[in-house]
Formats: sequence, C-alpha cells, structure tokens
Amino acid sequence: MKKLIYSMFALAIMAMTFNSCEDVPAPYALPGDDDPVVIEPTGDGTLENPFNVAAALAYVEDLASDVETTQDIYVKGKVSTINTNYDQSDPQFGNAVFYISDDGTTTKQFYVYRALYLGNKKYTSGTTLQNGDEVIICGKLVNYRGTTPETVQNKAFLYSLNGVTEGGGEGGGEGKGSGTLDDPYDALGAANAVKNLTWTSNTEYEKTGDVYVKGKISRIADKGTFGESGTFGNATFYISEDGAENDEFYCFRVLYLGNKKYTSGTDIKVGDEVIVCGKLMNYRGNTPETVAGEAYLYSLNGVTDGGSGGGGEDEGGNGEAKGNGSKDNPYNAVAAANAVKNLSWTSNTEYDKTDDVYVKGKISRIANNGTFTAGGTYGNASFYISEDGSQTDEFYCFRILYFGNKKFESGQTDIKVGDEVVIYGKLMNYRGNTPETVANEAYLISLNGATDGGSGSGGEGGGDEGGDDDSSDGNSVSFATNSGSQTWAAATDDTYGSGFRTTTQGLNIGYYKHTSSSNPVSPNDNHVRVYKNSALIIASTDGKKIKKIVIGCAPNAGSTSYCSDMTGLEGGANATADKSALTVTWNGSASKVVLHANNTQVRMEKLTVVFE
Repeated sequence: MKKLIYSMFALAIMAMTFNSCEDVPAPYALPGDDDPVVIEPTGDGTLENPFNVAAALAYVEDLASDVETTQDIYVKGKVSTINTNYDQSDPQFGNAVFYISDDGTTTKQFYVYRALYLGNKKYTSGTTLQNGDEVIICGKLVNYRGTTPETVQNKAFLYSLNGVTEGGGEGGGEGKGSGTLDDPYDALGAANAVKNLTWTSNTEYEKTGDVYVKGKISRIADKGTFGESGTFGNATFYISEDGAENDEFYCFRVLYLGNKKYTSGTDIKVGDEVIVCGKLMNYRGNTPETVAGEAYLYSLNGVTDGGSGGGGEDEGGNGEAKGNGSKDNPYNAVAAANAVKNLSWTSNTEYDKTDDVYVKGKISRIANNGTFTAGGTYGNASFYISEDGSQTDEFYCFRILYFGNKKFESGQTDIKVGDEVVIYGKLMNYRGNTPETVANEAYLISLNGATDGGSGSGGEGGGDEGGDDDSSDGNSVSFATNSGSQTWAAATDDTYGSGFRTTTQGLNIGYYKHTSSSNPVSPNDNHVRVYKNSALIIASTDGKKIKKIVIGCAPNAGSTSYCSDMTGLEGGANATADKSALTVTWNGSASKVVLHANNTQVRMEKLTVVFE
C-alpha cells in the first residue's frame, strides 16, 4: 500500500513539473506520443558531403562571435520558413531570406540570410522558393552576435534547388567562341573556360592568359567610380549574349578603352555591346569573372582605343615615342610607356622597375592634387601626362612628390591641367598592364619651366635635408592596407599567436589574435580588422627606428566606433585616437612597435610610418 501511494505521489510531482515548465521540452516521449526523431549531425561541409542542418548548427555554434568562415561551406536541408523572397517592386536586391531544417519542420532551423539564387546570381522575377523545397546552400557562415548561426549576407547562394543546379555560376550551356579577338568567348564560353581553375586564396589562384569576351551589358554593379581621395577608375558589370539577366558573366574591376582608368565622362550603360580583353579566374571556385585590374574594355559599341594604353611602336595608339629618358632628352609619355612594357609584375611588393629617368609632358588629367587632411599630409599628386595635353597616348604619374623630392604642402604652387612638367624618378608596369611611376619614388623637376634649384642632394633623391620635418620623403611611407593594395598571408607569431602578415616598403606589418576571443580574418577590399584584444605589429625590416605611426581608420557606416586608443605592448608608448580625423597616432622611437586594441576593434584603412 505504501509503495502504491508513493508511486502515485511521484507521478503527480512529475506531472506538476512538466506543466510548470512550459519552455522546457520533454526529454522523452510522453504517454500517447510518437517517439521523437533525433537527427544526428552528418557531413563535412563539402560539396561531395554537405553538412545537414544539425551539423551546420553545431559547426557554427563553435565559431567565435561574428567571425566568418574562411572557406565556402555546403549545407543541405529543406526550406521550412520563408521570411522574404524576391521583391518585384525592388528587383535590385535579388536575394532571399529563409530558414531550412533537416525535416522541413520549424524545429532545429538554420537561418539563410540574404542568399543569392542558382549560379550565385540575383533572384529575378519568376525565381521563387516554396516551403518543402530541398536545397543545398553554398557560402560563408557566421555565428551572428554569438547567438544566431546563419549565412553571411550576399556571400552564399543556392547551389541546388530540388536537384537542379547551375554549377556555381558556370552557365547553362556550352558557350561559344575560342577567346581570340576574331572569335571571342560569349558569356557562357568564358564561364566554361575557367570552371575547372583552382582557387586557394585571394593571392593563390589560377588564371587564364589574356582572352577576349564579347557580350551586352546586362547589369552594372558600379561604374568607373570617383571620390574625393582620387579616381578609382574601374567598372564592375555583368554581360550576357543578349543583355538579359540570364547566363551572365561577371566583369570585375575592368579598366576602360585602351587599358586606361575611367575618367569623368567615360561611362557605360546597360545594353552597351562590349568586348573585354584580359585574364579570367574562378573566384572562390564558384564565380567565373575577370581578374581585378587585369582586364579592360577593348571595344565599346564598336569603338576601340587601339590597345593597351601604352601607345607608340607596336602597343597601339597613334603617338610617336621620343626621348631616351635622360635629363637632356626626356622620355615623352609614349616612350615612357614603351620603356616599361616588358617589365614583370608579381605583386605589390615584387615587381621590376627602371632606374631614375626623366619624363616630360603636359598634364591631361588630374586624379588628385597634393592632398591634405586633419590626420596629416599625404603630400603627393597623381595625374596623367601626354605630349600635347590631350587625353590620348597618356602616361600615369602616380603619387608624385613636389620640387626637391619633398611632399606637397598647403600654400605651395599646385598643378592644373595644361601645365608642362618634367618628372624624375622610377617607372614600373603595374599589374603588367599599367605603365606608371613608382609611388613616392618620382618627383617634379620642372613645372612650366620653373624649378626650385635641385633636390637637396644633387638631384638624385634628396630626403636628407629635412631634419625632423615629417615631410621628408626619404623618411616616410604612406599606403593603403586593404587586400587590393597589399599581399597578406596567414602567419603565426611566437608571442601573439595566429594572424596575417605582409612586407611592404621597408616594413613588416602583422596583426594577431593575442588575447582576443575572435580569430583574425583576412583583409577585405577596404580595410584590415584588428579585433579587440588583438595585437598589431609594425616593424622596420632593417632595424631602422620609427618615430611616428598614423593609422587611418575606416568609419563604421559614418561613425567613429572603430577608431580607438591602443596600448603599447612593445615600443614604449601608447597610441592616441583622434576620432574627428579618424586616425590613431603613435609617437616614440623604436624599430618594432606592438599595439594592443584593448578598447574596441580598430579598422585600419591606411598606414603612414615616419622614420628617424
């Protein structure tokens, strides 16, 4: 009897427990219910063996907060909830937001946030999803704010929809053409030509030689873009055979006619018929496209510019090469371009360059004058010259210093279109397709016939007479730090852990995890992210002492939250933020400086280093 009473009491307690904990699911089936189905994690995240949803959730939950996966991950499931789909009233978004689960129910869902359609393309009218569709998603994953496993917006797409694929953007047919000028690829032919090329990282990938691709512009991601800091001068757009948004090929950061930068007034529009010449790649193994900065418009609606923009001899253009690069007989623009056309270029830090030479011409366009900001003086100018000042057969004078091999300063005589100049310094063939001066290794010898009497060291370099003046070029370097400007590689520091590192302009620069809860991520095309509690190392390669460092910070959607004081771990001084100028500045005397982002993340967009 006692056992019976005790059992009834225990059952009553259990019933009260389940009734009072409404948010806690039963650990096993209640009487009368079917046994619950437990779906175990399966897969390894590859195309051959995708994660199921249970595995994807477990994988992402182990990631640090807001850190994207470095590789594309494949996840298989069924659409369970659709938040938003393609909106015909606002078609430029072209992505979808939905959830998937292993069984199509709303239990154990994974959030697919702003993912593109089959072939890594935008959704168009008629391309929709339905609950119950079986899909495979490919792309980057993230543990958003440490609480929500999801895809990274616009970095994931539908690889498969109910068994139908489009090959990650390969196109839906065999394509046409052989890639020659006489027989250009169409969009599908170009995509198919690269579909088997390998991609390991932003610096390690296979690419084709120069080929020709013909089509009509179907969409424009951005035109040749111009800002206060200068001219970017490339355009990004899609082409297809008929100009429709189907079977497209992605033309990424393509230069203008003649392999030159876009300038104000040189534009493109949807429907234009183009022939693009340059190198192609299979970005991330799923997006056929042109290699950034290594392709250009050969033809625009039947109009060409005759070649590579170098002009002279056999390189296109109608100009005559003149001069031998000496002081008494300077190169003209065409001859300067010809002098470097066969120089090699491997990366931003590995390239051939000439000895110091003289180049004479008239300014035809100005990308930027000597530029000054509250955070410091950049003090160089970028412009084009030609023999007669017209925008034909130009040569690019990139980051040229002022008289005496010194920086431009506020109040000095500035430059304008039409000025006759003589430039002295080193030349290169940037990316193998853009003849130009080497940044900060050339300067003005003459401006409209006027000189300042020399460079301060016999006309061969200068930079030693500046004393403590930071404007002495021999004592300072300034450059962008993004992935497009520097070549970064994964690295490990014995003291500060894993991270990324680059060597440029006499400096070793690296950022490492240190005591951060977030793993370092590779730089993007805008900035480097030094996460909170990470370490930033800036060291001279030859032991030369550094006296000043200025970090130019990228704003956070217009705010200054990613510009903050940093503590000095090595080098003997802290760095101070000026949020109004978006800079973080260190002053001291050390050949190696290590700064600790102990307050918040610092987004480094550019770097200026002044040596003693």
